[in-house]
Amino acid sequence: MLEARPLPQTEDFAQFGGAYVFCYQRPGLADDPVAHASRFLRDAGWEVIGIQDEPQRLTRDEAPEAEHFDQALIDDEAYVFHQWRVEDNDDETRH
Repeated sequence: MLEARPLPQTEDFAQFGGAYVFCYQRPGLADDPVAHASRFLRDAGWEVIGIQDEPQRLTRDEAPEAEHFDQALIDDEAYVFHQWRVEDNDDETRH
């Protein structure tokens, strides 16, 4: 799981203060799963600002969101954004 914030030039910047992103990747997809996920997120208009959980190998039963685990088996990867709004002025709002 990574913590990210939207890049200023994106539409998400006006709406979201940040997100926790669950990153599901098929084993062997990338030598460095965090770097691979960071590139994916940047291409999607988000910047990684922290690593909440280090990469680990999970079984479907261990995955917090099994349907996204299944999707990663089909597409090699799946990313799930748990966003919070800018107006939620708490410690998680980053910009």
